[in-house]
Amino acid sequence: MRALPLFLAALLVTATVGAGAIPPAGSDTTAAQISAPLQATAGGDRTTETANVTPRNVLPLRAGAISRSSLRRHHVDIGPAAGFESAAATDTLATAAIEQNVSADAGANDSLAASVDAIAATADQLRQREADAIDAFAAGDREPTAFLEELVLIGQTADRLRDRLDVIDAQIEASSDNDRRRELSDRLTTVDYELRLLDGPVRAYAATVFSGDRPAGRVSIQVGDGNLALTAINDGSYIREAYRFDNRATGGQITAATAEDIVTTQYPWFWERRSGGTWSIGGPGSLSLVSIEIDEGSLQTFIDGTTEKRFVEHQQIALDEVVPVTRTTKRQDGLAVTVDRAYVGGPLDVRVVDVDTGQPVDADVSIGQNGQESVSVGSTADDGHVWTLTPRGTFTLTILSEDDSAAFVELTPQDADSVV
Repeated sequence: MRALPLFLAALLVTATVGAGAIPPAGSDTTAAQISAPLQATAGGDRTTETANVTPRNVLPLRAGAISRSSLRRHHVDIGPAAGFESAAATDTLATAAIEQNVSADAGANDSLAASVDAIAATADQLRQREADAIDAFAAGDREPTAFLEELVLIGQTADRLRDRLDVIDAQIEASSDNDRRRELSDRLTTVDYELRLLDGPVRAYAATVFSGDRPAGRVSIQVGDGNLALTAINDGSYIREAYRFDNRATGGQITAATAEDIVTTQYPWFWERRSGGTWSIGGPGSLSLVSIEIDEGSLQTFIDGTTEKRFVEHQQIALDEVVPVTRTTKRQDGLAVTVDRAYVGGPLDVRVVDVDTGQPVDADVSIGQNGQESVSVGSTADDGHVWTLTPRGTFTLTILSEDDSAAFVELTPQDADSVV
């Protein structure tokens, strides 16, 4: 019953190239991956180039409906980490009890059905907890760290419930009642896919940060109208979760062929490269899950059977595969700064070189907004290059080199729905 594990997803760009397109530095991006031409505007020592791209590869929130956002660094936190472990222990014991007590002997079908129904009820409760957490964050009643911790706990609980479904599935397959076995198996599959909606790559990343398995890291959160987008950068990859529950309805059915057509349109770059990795299309009929994993990243997109729209998306992409929508360059105080970016919450690449020599410069890069103190996002180190996430609203990048040379770049990013 249980198919592929949760794949991370990929942010991939497709189109054709024209004069002046911007491939990312150090990338082997081909002409087929970039749409252009670029429109350049210059002002003194600053130039901004905007690629005429239409990358239909991200499930965006509606910018006008975003009610609250956050971009901050999260750290190890013993409190939630202990809570994660306690919940895991409780769920493991409950699963073990089911494994011992539920059998596929004659008369056990009612017990199996009750177990499936109990997990389905818990999945509904978890979804309501998620909705309540989104509403609380949007209203300002929950701080970003507490909100993220709640999402992590919901995701981990959902994943452990899927382990419990595997135990029940083994009992169902051993049943001698074929009609009842098919009925329970179909029900179990539906619950399994509902649980998949409650976990994702950014939650998994945040869990490792809270538990101290990874260093502190920045996470972008955007919510609006009950919808949610999470992004982060982890181990040289950009990761993203997007949830558009306004794209979901009930009552319809979707075929694998329809799901394939939608993914072919929305993710052509990814779809064309699926043969180089692993991919699958599955689901209970009311929704379809398309999973693709290639060397450059991975994608999971859930498509609703009634609206035939994507409503959940998990993705991952290697940073050297990211194609920018906008490039800004500035020369100041002996520094040449290049900033590539896509959209709010998306990856932002800062490169710094010496104006005269063109050699990489080791500099600290920080971001400031709304008159508040700038926050360091990293050092360009030996390669003159650092990645971070794009904040919402106008912000200023401050670049300070080891010899105290400084450059300042003010930027106003686009929302995702304006570039996809």
